[in-house]
Amino acid sequence: MMGCQRRARNSTRLTMLCNALVLVSIFSGGWFASVQAEALPISCPTTTAEEKEGMRRLALIVGIGVYKDSRLKQLKGAPLDAQHMYDLLTGAGGYGFPRPNVCLLRDAAATVTNFKTAFDQGLIKRAKPNDVVVVYFAGHGSTRKDTNGDEGDGTDETLVFHDSRTQDVHDLLDDEFNTLLAALHQRTQRITVILDSCNSGTAARADAASLTARFQEPETLPTAVLSGSAASQADGSPTFTPMDLPGLVLLAAAADGTSALESPDGGIFTNALMTVLSAAPKPPLSYTQVSYQVRPLVAARSSQVPYFHGDLSGVVFGNEKRSHPMGLRVSAIKLPNLTLSGPPLPGLGLNAELRVFDGQALGPDTLDPKKAKATLIVENSTGLRATGRIIGKGPNLIPIKEGDLAVLIRPADSFLRLSVRLRSPTQPGGIPLQRATAIQEIVDDDPDTKLMVQLVTDETTPVAFELSVQDNNRIVLRDSENRIRNHYQDGDTEAVLIANNLWQHARQLALKHLTGEGGRVFRDGETLQVSLVPESTGQTSCARKATWDQAKPNEPQNIPLCFRYQIKVTLDAQARVPLLVGGAILSSDGGILSFSNMLHEPLYPGRSRIFSTPFHGLPPLDIEDQIMVFGTHVANPIDWGALTSRVADGARTLRDPASTTSGLGHALGRYLVPGMRGQAEVTVVEDSAWTRTSLPVKVRANANFLESPQDGTQQSEINKREYTIANFDIRPYLPDDKKTALYKVLWQADSLAKYSRMEHDGVSYKQHPWIESTDADNLRKGIDCSRAIWFTFTRAGLAYNKQGNAYVSTVDMVKPQGPMADEFLSCPADPQIGDVLVFRDDTRGDGHTVMVIDPVKRIAWGSHGWDGNVKESKMSDTGVEYQLIKYKKDWTRWDRPTMKQKACWRYRQIAAETMTSRGQPSADALNTSCEESQCLEENLPDETFMQAIQEKKP
Repeated sequence: MMGCQRRARNSTRLTMLCNALVLVSIFSGGWFASVQAEALPISCPTTTAEEKEGMRRLALIVGIGVYKDSRLKQLKGAPLDAQHMYDLLTGAGGYGFPRPNVCLLRDAAATVTNFKTAFDQGLIKRAKPNDVVVVYFAGHGSTRKDTNGDEGDGTDETLVFHDSRTQDVHDLLDDEFNTLLAALHQRTQRITVILDSCNSGTAARADAASLTARFQEPETLPTAVLSGSAASQADGSPTFTPMDLPGLVLLAAAADGTSALESPDGGIFTNALMTVLSAAPKPPLSYTQVSYQVRPLVAARSSQVPYFHGDLSGVVFGNEKRSHPMGLRVSAIKLPNLTLSGPPLPGLGLNAELRVFDGQALGPDTLDPKKAKATLIVENSTGLRATGRIIGKGPNLIPIKEGDLAVLIRPADSFLRLSVRLRSPTQPGGIPLQRATAIQEIVDDDPDTKLMVQLVTDETTPVAFELSVQDNNRIVLRDSENRIRNHYQDGDTEAVLIANNLWQHARQLALKHLTGEGGRVFRDGETLQVSLVPESTGQTSCARKATWDQAKPNEPQNIPLCFRYQIKVTLDAQARVPLLVGGAILSSDGGILSFSNMLHEPLYPGRSRIFSTPFHGLPPLDIEDQIMVFGTHVANPIDWGALTSRVADGARTLRDPASTTSGLGHALGRYLVPGMRGQAEVTVVEDSAWTRTSLPVKVRANANFLESPQDGTQQSEINKREYTIANFDIRPYLPDDKKTALYKVLWQADSLAKYSRMEHDGVSYKQHPWIESTDADNLRKGIDCSRAIWFTFTRAGLAYNKQGNAYVSTVDMVKPQGPMADEFLSCPADPQIGDVLVFRDDTRGDGHTVMVIDPVKRIAWGSHGWDGNVKESKMSDTGVEYQLIKYKKDWTRWDRPTMKQKACWRYRQIAAETMTSRGQPSADALNTSCEESQCLEENLPDETFMQAIQEKKP
């Protein structure tokens, strides 16, 4: 399953499908005629579309929070998201979609039939060439078993509508959605699809700390459906949205194994998208610029990673003439108080900050603080009305009038306050009352932390983080994806360390919400072009084994574990003035590391410079960090060092970060220093334009998978083989406790993989009786996949079965009550590290088995791995190696479509130990990842393993 990631598929097949659909749609008895609703709601007009500027702007907007099937999780935010999107497209300051051209389906109106009918009648039948179409969906995504054989991964992705899974109504298949899109594409190519849902449950954890995930468990189909055929709607796609339709743009809430999340305010992704799209800069926003600006806003509130695909160079929704931004209007004046009216905006609430501009102000004017009449903070907000108090007067002292425009510049306190749960002592892993009380007291005693961090104990409140206790008595901080972000040393200073670290995470949340105020001069994510570049000297031997894959400027960058890198900044050649440039790395553990050697050295337009400070790619792994780079006028320097805070010392150096003349300084102060906002009148509005670029980065281990065979003549092999991962580093996966079963198994497996590389590039694959005098003698002959699993468990000193730890072939490994059931449990859900997967090919009569190493990246270990090398005999190399399982994220096949998973076995002791922290990989296992002493060039097994295989008798 591809999760929320999308990839292209066979364009020839899709073209044939599209051509066929043209014929289908023109006949009244065709497929679309069979999906007629009795009566679409009044919110979904399908009459003749209005035309403006020589085109029609059409949209279908869906938001579902109420599901007819009571077994489905209800969503509070999805209907609100749909209303926000409707207002953005049709309202004042929006994108110019006439209301008669837009269908809004929410909750009970958003049935499967209504959606299909609205798509057909409201979009396909009304669209003409060059028309602009937007399709928006907020709600649950899911999966179900493929019934027509068109999916290479055996799974259809679905959208869950209000009446799905009731009275023979099923989820909407990706096949059906793709069919609708393909037919629409025959009418116009200018299509934007926005999905604030997710079709991957991989990251949706049933954990008290999680926000609500927009994912439902796979749909279970009745036998009649499973035995039927839907070949007429087959699209052959392994993903939800067709990616090879020219002109189509996809904006998806989550990818890369993450889940789309929502808070009571709405979807995290939609709120970020609304914040960015509400502005109206000149030139107008492109989808590329939207992607740059949305990512840090999403990262501020969740771990999900948005996904953008298609031709992103185009102008958003094709509206190049939009000139006014979305905002509220002044409806009553009683100085210093103002009453505001308008659509509810994401981020509006208590202590939200707005700027008031002339009612006819254009978009670029509202991005220029010098043109503001005043700054106000919201003191009350209810639906379509808000009241605020003026706290700052504009530089020109122009009177405020009714009808003036108020634009949100900083979100409400609720958006900037970090919510953290103290797990109840009555729950597994709960924090004892005395320790919880100590943490609460430290937070309450510090005025900064108290304003920035909210501690809760209620198990139903959505939070960003949760504190709980591991079985080693240490408190850990987990994020909404249930990943450990920090763990704290217990003792007298425990509460202080925790409070300081929470304060750091809260500061990061505020920084990620910060958006530039560039007016007509600067633009976030464009004026400053940021790249990471590897340091030319000083790389460790560990780093030299990895490959640096350079990303484009401002695009997400992966950092190989242990790599030393520097930050490169280029000032766009179109910028009008030089800038002072500095910033900070926001680490996923809460740390903030500043870089500021350009403090007194302006960067000129079209020029680049590399910060001299080197940084190190260190754990935690696969969690997105942010590098934030700011540019401000030469006359307004910032003390970048004031941003620095490290988890190790809990430093709190920032109070007022800049002089009173710096616009960025005021912004940082209001965001990062609690108590400044609204506590005293500001004499003038910030009057200095500035800009910001945020670059997402991840540290990854074992990233250099084999991309192509070393022998160019075997290119075809790469398309049908599982790859081997060279120089794999097992340490990120090892539990801290060396006595656990998982540690023993992984260490033994790793040692065998290393040993195989000593023996002519791999212990060869061979089935043979294990009858030689020692293990070393037997390994010289080779080893097969099932024997490798047996070898690993038994040589780790663990019981394998009750038949004297006898070897078990794949034929017997798949038997539910066979010898594997003696010491293993059948895996109940998604595979975990250490699980043994058994595959069989019923057609050929052969089998294969692997051990799961990384469930998300699909990394496995076993015999019969292939790395593209060719031995002297010219036969392709197969041996004991780490392998990337290419095709299916839920592991249901190996190497070829007919090799299907028949069993999944979880070792009983591993299952028991992973219920506690001692049996799980942790940050402690990575402490020496980059030490030279732990990273020998030879990467050989240690003497213990070498001695064991020489002495072990079969």
